[in-house]
Amino acid sequence: MKQNIKTNLLISSVAMVAALMTMIYLVATMPDRLELIIAFGLIIVTDTYFLIDSILRKVDEIANRSLDKQNELAKVEKGLYSVAKREELSMNQKIEDLIAAVTELKADNIRLNNELIEQQKLCTKLIMKKNQENMVRVVNSNDRITKQVLQMSGDSKLASSEANETLHNIHKSLEGEISSSKITRMPS
Repeated sequence: MKQNIKTNLLISSVAMVAALMTMIYLVATMPDRLELIIAFGLIIVTDTYFLIDSILRKVDEIANRSLDKQNELAKVEKGLYSVAKREELSMNQKIEDLIAAVTELKADNIRLNNELIEQQKLCTKLIMKKNQENMVRVVNSNDRITKQVLQMSGDSKLASSEANETLHNIHKSLEGEISSSKITRMPS
């Protein structure tokens, strides 16, 4: 179609210029040949019509191409807008999901911290109770040890006094034997 329009334009313009020059020549040289002048005038009018028609087709073709390009650009813009909108919605959804997850994690963290504090309180109470029981055991153990030491001390004093008494008795008996042996040895 492009070639057809260009060919029509070329043929129409050449025919019109040729008919116009011929008509001018006829008017200048043969003004009495009115039929020929009218015929060439009709040829000029017909060529002008074809020339204008070809020019209008060319303008329409250019306008259609321009419209096609504008439509393509509009479609591309709509596609880009659609993709951008989907991406925005997707990002918003992801951000909302992340915010929800962070909120949930924060709530879980608070709950777990509270549970940890309660467990620490319970552990502290158990440790304090265990320490108190150990202290009571140590005190009771110290009392028993003290009683045993006192008992051993008493036993030791008793054993010591018995040993002293036994030693004293042995000493006396040894002194008595030594003095009787001195007495018996002396007369000799």
